[in-house]
Amino acid sequence: MTSEMRGQLLTGSCGVCAAWMVMMSTRFFALSLPDIEGALGIGPDEGSWLTAGYLAFEPVGVGLGCWLAVIFSLRRMMLPAITLFATSSAIAAMSHDLTLMILARSGMGLAAGIIIPLAIITELRTFPPTWRALAIGLYASAATMAPQAAASLDVWLVEHWGTPAIFWIAIPLGMIAFVCGYLGLWQERIRWLLFARTDLRVVTLFSVGAILLGGGLSQGNRLHWSETPLTLFSVIMGAALLLGAFWLGGRRVVHPILMTRLLTRRNALLGALIAIPYQFASVLSGGLVPAFLVDIPSYRPEQIAPVLDAAFWPQAVAYPACIVTLRYGWMEARTFLVLGFGLNALACLLDLNVTSDWIPDNFVVGQILQGIGLPWILLPLLMLFVGDVVPSEGLYAAAIFNVARSLAGTVATAWAATGLRLRAEGRYGELLTSTGLQPHHPTLAAWDGVNALPWTTPDMVLLDHRARSVVGALVRHQSIVIGFSTLLADLALMMAATCAIAACMPPAGADRPGEQS
Repeated sequence: MTSEMRGQLLTGSCGVCAAWMVMMSTRFFALSLPDIEGALGIGPDEGSWLTAGYLAFEPVGVGLGCWLAVIFSLRRMMLPAITLFATSSAIAAMSHDLTLMILARSGMGLAAGIIIPLAIITELRTFPPTWRALAIGLYASAATMAPQAAASLDVWLVEHWGTPAIFWIAIPLGMIAFVCGYLGLWQERIRWLLFARTDLRVVTLFSVGAILLGGGLSQGNRLHWSETPLTLFSVIMGAALLLGAFWLGGRRVVHPILMTRLLTRRNALLGALIAIPYQFASVLSGGLVPAFLVDIPSYRPEQIAPVLDAAFWPQAVAYPACIVTLRYGWMEARTFLVLGFGLNALACLLDLNVTSDWIPDNFVVGQILQGIGLPWILLPLLMLFVGDVVPSEGLYAAAIFNVARSLAGTVATAWAATGLRLRAEGRYGELLTSTGLQPHHPTLAAWDGVNALPWTTPDMVLLDHRARSVVGALVRHQSIVIGFSTLLADLALMMAATCAIAACMPPAGADRPGEQS
């Protein structure tokens, strides 16, 4: 093995292992959150701050990580970020205090935000331009395959080693990534002049705005949005500060945290915008289906894992097919992009007839279609986005795309939770009225009680209360089912509309500086 090949192996392994560590940890936490709350002795309200801390600091890590990597080098940012993530995971594993756990989760979010954009830059620098599809595919696999693979691993870890194991597992992956990066990542000089000429106003506006927006969005559904003025203030103020950072970054700043002039190129702008519906598509298997199985059949992670596995194994075929096809030019990236969104729309339509009797097997076909569709969205989307960027702009472009991805993920999660709650609440009253049943009516209560307790004298007050509970639970379940179905219809419509936008994207490299026609 030549020294060049050894260097490529080390740097490529560093980027892949670091990205998989982050994305698997995200799914571990989501699946085991009820167990974590139980171990800490807290309820869902307090536990929501564990998610909020991560989501608030992730976009901050994206912007600051790329901005500092331009100054101090990719190596000097990637290695400390891997260390921070692994250390924060270890603290979370040992923590029995809510405040310490929130701080650990915030550190994980900050480190994850730094790692993810630097991982794709690492892969793009590792492979030659002719193998750009392979470089992006290795990176993209972390975003789409790692969360699905983590489901079964989460079950095994918790069963054999307990809940803290989902945090400890980051340590070995982090060590592999760190060693490979230490031995392989490029040694570059520090560019102190850029640091001296930095506009710190943009950095401050971006950081504070991202924290307020991410935290506000993650807490909005729990606090019922308009019922809590502080939530709306956080979201509005965060969005205003981010817009201010974008506006200042668009001026002639030597080293902006967000180089917004990249968005004057069509594929860069459309790529950042299409990252939003991509994150909404990811919510189907990552959020909606597990939430349905938890709310209606009351399934545990070990029962949910098979349906997530169904979205994992098709990607082992979808990625190589897409990489080879794009590598040899047999099909355009735009075609794959349209097919990917189309398959996700079809997956939503197949699940529209969901009922309260559905089990994981009923979702398998839709999950398989999504397992094919997600790689065919992210890989070609990044191919088109990167095609309009020259190497010197790589870190700035990674910041733009991943800030959009991170915030879009938070918005998509808030949309799914809020949409499901509002639709279920709206249908609940309608269903209770349209059934014609009056749970407080003595006849219904006595009938239910006599059948359940044939050898006792019915207590009418007790039976009335019981009847109310039974009917209310049935109607609640059905309202959630209808709300889930309507969310899928909206998601299918969004995917279909994005197909039209994707078809209008120009070929890769059409607006690349120096290569315009």
